[in-house]
Amino acid sequence: REDVSDSLEQPLEEPDLAQYPLVDFKPTNDEVGPRKPVKIVSSDPVIDRKPALVEEEEYTLPTLAWQQVEEDQHGEFQFMVSHILSPEEMYLHPVSEMSGQLAQLEVEMGRIAGYEKLARVEEVMVGSVWAVLQEMWYRVRVNAVSHGQVELQSIDYGHYLHVDHHDHHLHRLPPGLASTLPGLAVKCHLSRVRPVQDKGWGKLALQMITSCLEGVDQHTALAVERSD
Repeated sequence: REDVSDSLEQPLEEPDLAQYPLVDFKPTNDEVGPRKPVKIVSSDPVIDRKPALVEEEEYTLPTLAWQQVEEDQHGEFQFMVSHILSPEEMYLHPVSEMSGQLAQLEVEMGRIAGYEKLARVEEVMVGSVWAVLQEMWYRVRVNAVSHGQVELQSIDYGHYLHVDHHDHHLHRLPPGLASTLPGLAVKCHLSRVRPVQDKGWGKLALQMITSCLEGVDQHTALAVERSD
């Protein structure tokens, strides 16, 4: 065994500080003063990214025609009644492949029409076509804008609606069938029939023609040119 007692009793040598550079920890004049704000940069690129200005695409108002009646060789066609205002103004659904798409149109409108953007007030002009919710979704055409009111007409059923111009709840037509299918309601009238009274058709006349034509039954009509 080695004897280490002698080595422990020997004094330790003091280090030579001359061989080490001196470091002054006193702050300089440039370092004394108000603290400058420190910018903290996040490592997350999503947080540091500035919001981009996205220009909204200009909306092109769809132009939709009306369904045309397809007559047979005798000038006749089959139809089902959609809406009756008077013998002078009735709206029909001709029995055709195009009218057969009404059910699919209703499904598409009910599923996606509510997600479309609302029309701007300046876009609500005569002739423009929109979607509106009135118990169900309808495609409607603007017939008139007057005194803060907008007169709308369903292009697939024929009935009229009225909404406030600045609180209209009119939506853009969704893509697909709603933006391409022509209006399905065809405007017709009873030919060579006139009201007895000069003041127009009474309620009784409307009730009679409604009871004869409305329903799910198909009817046959003869297309003739109107002569006033």
